[in-house]
Amino acid sequence: MRSQFQRLNREIWGLTLSSCMASASVATEPANSQSPPRTDAKQQILDLEKEWTAAENSHDAAVLRRILDDRFVALGTHKTYDKEAFIKIETDGDVDPTASQTITYDAVVIDGDTAVVIGTDTGHGTKDGAAYTVVFKYMATYIRRHGHWLALAEHIVPEAK
Repeated sequence: MRSQFQRLNREIWGLTLSSCMASASVATEPANSQSPPRTDAKQQILDLEKEWTAAENSHDAAVLRRILDDRFVALGTHKTYDKEAFIKIETDGDVDPTASQTITYDAVVIDGDTAVVIGTDTGHGTKDGAAYTVVFKYMATYIRRHGHWLALAEHIVPEAK
């Protein structure tokens, strides 16, 4: 089962599903794992999440290009975006100095060189002089390549009311 899971991790769409399912049943890293301890990997992912959020708020395309894998794909409510289309949407327009995001985490699952984050992204800002708040649920999948974590995929939808 474990080797089958690792083969599935190499496929972009199988990556997210298999990570969630297999990680739910695997409590610890295998004894022969070459990966850093899970707590270190988890902190690295949480730090990268903060950096990603800050890059979106400041419209920093260079940081987003560094964080997102070249094969990155994002799925919104009605459309799928590749890396460059996602960056264009996130960096288009003027920076809103009142924009902020608060991320809360429902789950952070690490399995070897794969990580899945499920959380809530609450955004605040102003548009046309009026304050707004938007709430989204999301799942982001990360892979570790050459010792560095990269975002491979994100699925984000408005939170159901």
